[in-house]
Amino acid sequence: MNENYLLTTPLAQQLYHQVAKDLPIIDYHNHLCVADIRNNRQFQNLYEIWLATDPYKHRLMRICGVEEAYITGDKAPYEKFQKWCEVFGSLAGTPVYDWSLAELQNVFGIDLVPAPETAREIWDTAEKLLATPAFSAGSYLEKFNVEYAAPCAGIREDVSAFEDIPGLAPSLRADDILLPDKTFLQELSQVSNVSIVDLQTLTEALATRISRFAKAGCKFSDHALDNGFVYIRDDGKNQCRLQTVLSGETLSPADTQALRSEMLRILGKLYCQYHMTMQLHIGAQRYTSTRLRNLVGPAGGFAGIGNTLDVQSLTALLDDLEQTEGLPKTIVFTLNPADNGPISILSGSYARDGVPALVTQGPAWWWCDHMQGIKQMLNEFASFSVLSTFVGMTTDSRSLLSFSRHDYFRRVLCMWIGEKVAAGELPADFSVWKPIVEKICYQNAKELIQEGK
Repeated sequence: MNENYLLTTPLAQQLYHQVAKDLPIIDYHNHLCVADIRNNRQFQNLYEIWLATDPYKHRLMRICGVEEAYITGDKAPYEKFQKWCEVFGSLAGTPVYDWSLAELQNVFGIDLVPAPETAREIWDTAEKLLATPAFSAGSYLEKFNVEYAAPCAGIREDVSAFEDIPGLAPSLRADDILLPDKTFLQELSQVSNVSIVDLQTLTEALATRISRFAKAGCKFSDHALDNGFVYIRDDGKNQCRLQTVLSGETLSPADTQALRSEMLRILGKLYCQYHMTMQLHIGAQRYTSTRLRNLVGPAGGFAGIGNTLDVQSLTALLDDLEQTEGLPKTIVFTLNPADNGPISILSGSYARDGVPALVTQGPAWWWCDHMQGIKQMLNEFASFSVLSTFVGMTTDSRSLLSFSRHDYFRRVLCMWIGEKVAAGELPADFSVWKPIVEKICYQNAKELIQEGK
């Protein structure tokens, strides 16, 4: 992969090399293992750092018919790596093919293409590097010029470890708050030292924990509003629903939706109070193959894209929060490309004086964070919103090597601008695009982590 990979025009090359390339990375949502970073884990081989926790690669191996034993099963690490090398040549055309080559080259300096005949050399070269201090887990933030990264943590977790690692802060993963059960509420009471008996004391307990997260540097929360999400406006019955949960009983599906909506309202106000940006990930169809789910767990790379979102539910949620002065800065991600337009246009539907992009669309997410998905998202966002307010890339990944996707995104962004300019669709003026690229790749996300300071 040469230095001008994806940079198809002179302007794209100029924007990338002079503007985007060396900007620091702010990765505001990911699933990195904080213990690995804190303990400066020394990965033993390429399987551990490159394959073991990457559902993208697992998914492609399954599509190619690889036996599960070579993916998540009991085969030896090198055997699994060999199998990955055997199918790699068949993956050209997928974004993972390009990402993999970039990871090998940019991280390990390996220019070889994975194949049966190169597997041993790639493995041995990486193994020697991984044994050195320069390739310990803690080194990757510096290696990729990561200024701020936000791994997810649940509300009951101890976040003190984040305070020991410069540039690392928790992102509150709040799905368990939206669907509480008796055990969750008991544990939340314990960690917050607040006895939860009603909605008021539940709010106090959440405020105590969110305050602790804020002290650890948390500036983002996250909610998975999966396929079929429905928002229910307050009907005055949520105290009773919470009492049902506290007693250990199970709510009906309709009551579950109603209580989840109440929790979103409570959390939105708390996020405003603590200057946190709320992220809503919409549209994943997580339940597909029961066999695979039982075999490898819920995050095994076999989720699908759900139906288009219920726009009425999303806008009602945002409207209720706004009316109660509880609408925080909000980033909405969609897994269904058909929702790019409906979501990006909402940035003009909610506003606060002096606050740019109070509600905005997040980057192309999950199955869509490849060249075509990024370009499609940019096309719609530029048409329906204001391109310069776009908050830019985040990895949403479990792999330390995935920070290389910021470089991929920056190249696609510069390519998209350059090709639009070449076609006469955008102004051919470097001075126009330089500050916009800086904002998208760094400044807009930087402003989010500085909010409230």
